Amino acid sequence: MIKVKNYFKDISNILTFVFLIIICVAGFIFRFRNLGYLSFWGDDGHTFVGTMSILKYGFPKLPSGNILWHGIFDYYLKALPVLIFGVKEFSFRIVSVLSGVGTIIATYFIGKELANKYVGFLGGSIVAFSTWYVQFSREARYYSDYQFFFILSFLFFYLGFVKDRKPFRVLAAIFMVLTPLVHGVGITLIFLFIVLIFYKGGNFFKKEIIIPMLLVIFLDALQIINQVFFWKVGRSFYTQGTGIRALVKAYLKLPDPFYFKIINIMFPKMYYVFMAGILIFIIFAVFLSIRKKSNTADLYLNENIVNWGPVRWPFNMFMIYLTFIIIAVFLSLGRMYSQQRYIYFLMPLFILGFSYVIYLASLLAGRLIMKIIRKRSVKASGISITIVFVIAAALLVNGINPKESWAIAYKKHNEKVDVMYSISNSWNVHWDAATGGKYVAEHMQADDIVITVDIYNSPPYTGKVDYWLWTGNLVSWAPYHNEGSKVIDDTYGIEVIRSLMAFVNILNENTNKNIWILTNQSLFTKEHVDPSIRKLLDNYKENQVLTARDDASRLYYFPKISSGQRVMLDKVFNPADENIIKLQGKEEVDFDFRNDAAGKYYIYGFSKVEKGVGTWATGDTSIMFLNIDDVNSNYEFNVAARPLDNKKERQKVEVLINGNKVSEFEFSQTNEFSGFEFMVSKQLLKSGINDLVFKYKYSTTPKELNISNDGRKLSVLFQKINIKKLP
Repeated sequence: MIKVKNYFKDISNILTFVFLIIICVAGFIFRFRNLGYLSFWGDDGHTFVGTMSILKYGFPKLPSGNILWHGIFDYYLKALPVLIFGVKEFSFRIVSVLSGVGTIIATYFIGKELANKYVGFLGGSIVAFSTWYVQFSREARYYSDYQFFFILSFLFFYLGFVKDRKPFRVLAAIFMVLTPLVHGVGITLIFLFIVLIFYKGGNFFKKEIIIPMLLVIFLDALQIINQVFFWKVGRSFYTQGTGIRALVKAYLKLPDPFYFKIINIMFPKMYYVFMAGILIFIIFAVFLSIRKKSNTADLYLNENIVNWGPVRWPFNMFMIYLTFIIIAVFLSLGRMYSQQRYIYFLMPLFILGFSYVIYLASLLAGRLIMKIIRKRSVKASGISITIVFVIAAALLVNGINPKESWAIAYKKHNEKVDVMYSISNSWNVHWDAATGGKYVAEHMQADDIVITVDIYNSPPYTGKVDYWLWTGNLVSWAPYHNEGSKVIDDTYGIEVIRSLMAFVNILNENTNKNIWILTNQSLFTKEHVDPSIRKLLDNYKENQVLTARDDASRLYYFPKISSGQRVMLDKVFNPADENIIKLQGKEEVDFDFRNDAAGKYYIYGFSKVEKGVGTWATGDTSIMFLNIDDVNSNYEFNVAARPLDNKKERQKVEVLINGNKVSEFEFSQTNEFSGFEFMVSKQLLKSGINDLVFKYKYSTTPKELNISNDGRKLSVLFQKINIKKLP
């Protein structure tokens, strides 16, 4: 209490406290306003399901049964606000707001401890008002929380291991273990011990350093082992596959300069000042080496000077720079170095490096001004340094636009997002999962089927999901796995709809249930959803219930029907006349899959004709269309085909005409051609276009069977079909 009273007896301390409170309150206001307006988006659904699982089970056990280790500690942080404020967007984002304000404070104290209040206040002010920081401090995901834990660990490490204050050594070790539990890249804090060697030299190898370091390394290693061998959901982009080989392969790459390039683009003036700081550091070291008796306190700096024989150099500045550079380079060794969000947590060090250089330049300029005007007053010197510092900072800082930062809180779903400050540089709109999801929750019946394109952000609003519609094959993102012939989502344990016909089949095989379909921008992105699915839905505009606030997300409703097909294939594919096999006026048609001319009749699920051999059916469904004029006769079909034997099960073909099952044939376990026949009664035929559908039990690739390098998903090789009108 006495220390607090004594602290506030000094007017400079009072001003420091007041100014810090001002920037923290301002930073809070920028971040807090209208916090619950925008819908969950991106990976927010992971935060939601992880947090709700903790509240239900005590640990993040997902509906699929998997454990969501990724960001596990952050879910515990989110759980308390959810308990207090309820299950809503605000509750999941308030932790990011508080973490953002915490980063302002931590940045100030790092700047103050490593340099002085000038550096601390400039660093804290940039964090408080920068558009990027305001944006990320309003997200439900862990970005702001992770940054706060990282920068706080850095501060505790400095106070504990550089300044030798025992309580902070304990705090540093604790937070260095907790930070990777917010995000796995937090293991990079271990590099601080490498930096410390430059300061401690031989004194580094003492138990008060070695024991905490070994403890952190051991617990980090356990986290890495857990990620590599036990994560089944939320895996890092850095590795594909499991095991040591996948981990080593992911990191045995040359560094990529992306992070330095993107910082140069986002903060060009600050970037050049920061990089110039490397030269400034060398000049500073030369100055200290030449002027042996110089004291950094005379420069208003809290620097720690390292003496290497005749060379003296500033460790604190070195610590900021080396930590930033070594971690930035380390991050670039992995696969995911194409998004600036992966460097976000480290940016306070960039800001502090920039602020330090601005101060040193202002110090030199201020001293020169004093010499020019021939004044040696300490007060006058301080005023001149302050004026130069403020002017230089105002001219050289990038990314601060109070008007833009203030407007973030009121940005609508259909307004463009600045991709530089977005959580993904491929998302330029904050899509709206809430409007459609809430509508479904209010109107659906217990046995209704819910299909969504947005597997993470629809369930928080609908309360259920039955299928995930996703046909994309992104190289580094495939959160699903195979279970027999089905593809299953890792989070909710539901089936993933991987093709147009799988989607059509669900619509047509569940005519006794209402079906809701939630879409977002992915419906318009061919890398995410097959464009033919959007084309299908466009043909059923009468089933569109609403368009959400982003002007892109849609909700479709297909009510239950008593009989017939819900979706007609001819309406889905709109075949041209030349793409239809014609039986008009003919008693018999021989269709040869070995003839090049056959290719034009392949509507869906066929590969190219292999002349003289046949045509492979691909995937789980194949479709052709027939034009029949005489629907008062029965027809006999004779098929010659062979399976691609997967050595595990016998291939089965199911045949449908106009949605009605007419035959089922199981091949023997062989690669020989077999013939099977079936009859189609006239009651199943209609005048004009009829759809002929083949469904297969499985499809596989010759590559998987070690037959060849062919990566096509093949089912059955067709040779011919004979269609004969029966008398």
